[in-house]
Order: sequence, then structure tokens, then C-alpha cells
Amino acid sequence: MTNSVRDYRGSTRRRLLIGTVASIGGGLALPAFSRGYPEKPIRWLVPYNAGGATDVSARAIAEGLAAALGQSILVDNRPGGAGRVATQALLAAPADGYTVMTADNSILYNNWALFDKLPYTPESFDYVAMTGSFPLVLAVNKNVASTFEGWRQWLKRNSGQAGFGSPGVGSPHHIAWSLLADRMGVQLQHVPYKGDSAVIVDLVSGQIPMALLGVGNALQFAKDPRLSFISVIWPSRLSAMPSVPTFDEVGVRNFDVTAEQGLLSAAGTPKSIVERLNLEVARVLKTQSVREKLETIGMYSVFKSPDEFKAHARKQAIQAGQIIKAHGITVS
Repeated sequence: MTNSVRDYRGSTRRRLLIGTVASIGGGLALPAFSRGYPEKPIRWLVPYNAGGATDVSARAIAEGLAAALGQSILVDNRPGGAGRVATQALLAAPADGYTVMTADNSILYNNWALFDKLPYTPESFDYVAMTGSFPLVLAVNKNVASTFEGWRQWLKRNSGQAGFGSPGVGSPHHIAWSLLADRMGVQLQHVPYKGDSAVIVDLVSGQIPMALLGVGNALQFAKDPRLSFISVIWPSRLSAMPSVPTFDEVGVRNFDVTAEQGLLSAAGTPKSIVERLNLEVARVLKTQSVREKLETIGMYSVFKSPDEFKAHARKQAIQAGQIIKAHGITVS
């Protein structure tokens, strides 16, 4: 039998039911509590609209996870409030492993410093698995520079006046630019947009001189003569853009602010279920078909155990909070 995929659309959210009857392979012994899990469909909350990179990645992983678990997964889009709408929906559900949520930088790291009062804390979650990261590529208009060194010199000459575009206040791109300005020893002007598309339009036309782009967006303009791609935030060069050096290579060491994603459940989810989900997500992320699909949207698998993921989130939240406070970043 084959997997069945059905869409459910409502007035405020879109749902996808991913069904499967495949069984778990490998004969691996599972924790006793999780052997009967799952006995009913799992709801996977996504904090953004259907069709975007976060949604596509969730659906790709959910499809593989449904096959591994032998149970349907309902992908439920709950956009709004920089992830707060989906987060509150997660925490309103029982902590039984039947509701999980994709979490990104906003939910994991940035919102703690951007918003004064949140009805939850980092301890409100169980950190099921980190799933991946979106490397960011430094793109500049050709009139600015064609190499990183040329851009560095241009930046020094235009400190205080140079502006960068980002898809929004408090976005991973905004946080990365704030840290990069500190590392480069310059003052920069933030030009926020509503999404990546508008940033790219103005970058290509020269209305803004520079931006950090996700790999998926950058590849669409890789051969555009109006843009130069001069560095990438990633530990090594990307096979999709092998001519673009890393920040380490151009002398900006340990600069690793990217857009990241992981899977959360409500705190108190049975440990055996968290471990089971972590194990199966790891297997899904190793499959070639899933990896290839994720890479088409610029996401690269970065897996962590629950304990590793929680520690990583805590560290990144501290760094993001320091940057947000130092640069006076606020949201209306």
C-alpha cells in the first residue's frame, strides 16, 4: 500500500494529512512505554503559512516520520505572532507526544529578548530534535563589490550610511547582520522588509546594497550579473555554491548565526516518546530523498539529541539576547 496525502483547508490555516501503513524496520528495541505509540494521528504544528520553506521542510520530514511510525501526521499551519500562535496551541494540548511543533530562531532564541511578557518559558518545552539549518549567503549589488575584500573596504568607507535589507525586524538575518556589523567594526542601517522576495527585488535593482539570503533564494540568482555572492555562513563551502568562500576563509572566524529549526513538544512528554521521535527523525534525516528535498529549499540536516538540542538552544538564546539588547532591537 502507498502513502495517502490529503489537504484540509480552513479559513485561518491549512492542514495536510500524511497517512501510511509502513512499519518500523531494523528490529531495534524501543523503550517499553513507546511500544504502543502512536495509537492515533499526530498533529504537527507549523508556525507559518503553507508553501514557505518552514512548511516545506516540516512536510518533508513529517512524511518520512509517518512512514517510520506507521501512523498519520496532520500538518497544521498556525501562523502569527512570530510563532507565538503556534506555541500557545502546542502548550494547550496534552503533553502526550500527539502534538509537536516546528520551532525556528524566533521561538527558540529571539522572542525571549524581543517580547517583555510571554506566557511560557524555555522550560515549557521538551526539545525533541534539532532538524536543520539554513546557511545564509552574503549577497551584494555588483556596484558595491565583487569580492569580500572589496566589500570590506567599501564598508569602511560607508560606515554609518550603508544599509542592509532583511525579511523583518528580529529575523535571523537581522540578528546576523547586527553581529556582523560588530565583527566588522562598522555602523549599519537596517532596512526591514516583509519577506525575502521584496529584499531580493531591491537588492537586484540597487535600492539596497547588500543582504543575507538563504541558499534557496541565492541559487535562483547565482548567474545574475547584477549580484555578487561573496561569503557564506557555514562551516564549509556548499556543494551548490562551491565558488563562494566561508566567513572563516575570509577571516571572520566563528561567525555562525544561521536560521535553524527543530521539533518541540510540551514539557512533560514521556521521555520514551521523546526518545522514540528523536530516533525516527534521525533516520528520516539520513534518507537521501529527504535530504535532497530539504536542500532544494536551502536547508541542511543538522541533527542533535534532545539534550544536545536543549543545550544548543540555551546557548543560542543567550547570544541572541545579548545582540538584541546591545543593538536596541525592538518589535512593535
